[in-house]
Amino acid sequence: MEVEQTRQSLTGLIGDLQTFLELSFHGNNLSMRDWIRDTINRLDSRCWIIRNCEETNCPAYRNECGRCWLIAGTMCGGEVQGKFADKYNSCTECEVYRQAINSDPVSELRELVIALVHSLRMREEELRETRSELKVLSGLLPICVSCKKIRDDKGYWTQLETYIHRHSEAQFTHGICLDCIEKLYPGVMDRQQNSDDK
Repeated sequence: MEVEQTRQSLTGLIGDLQTFLELSFHGNNLSMRDWIRDTINRLDSRCWIIRNCEETNCPAYRNECGRCWLIAGTMCGGEVQGKFADKYNSCTECEVYRQAINSDPVSELRELVIALVHSLRMREEELRETRSELKVLSGLLPICVSCKKIRDDKGYWTQLETYIHRHSEAQFTHGICLDCIEKLYPGVMDRQQNSDDK
């Protein structure tokens, strides 16, 4: 009986994985979200009940899914636990996680798959955000031929350095090229060269 139940659980998990793989090839975000909603069974265990926690500002508090180990910024032990990737390993040692998998290897395998899908979706979102930020600096940028200010999408003219700093992680430091030294300070380079020759 127990072997048959394990076999059915594994068969169900394999079917879920095959569907997920197919969606990852051809699906869109909506179909992927639907798959996650349908596949991830709700857990009866609730971390705030099991640990007698009263941190009502914790993102896991009253969360319907019941998987506090997938939620960034939980308040375990009274302090913020950080990002999903930073806290996941310690969460899998927690009594809440252990109670949820109930020493069942199939349940643990399902939770590992759910964590993997969650991690991949978070990475996908990070890449999407990075890509949208990079798009800001692609294409044509209207630049003044005289002062080199850039016109933004609202029609305002902004210093080149300010525009690039706002739309990227680039930072500027200032110097002066040899051509501009000669143009702005005629003879300085000649005097410098003469003093170097002595």
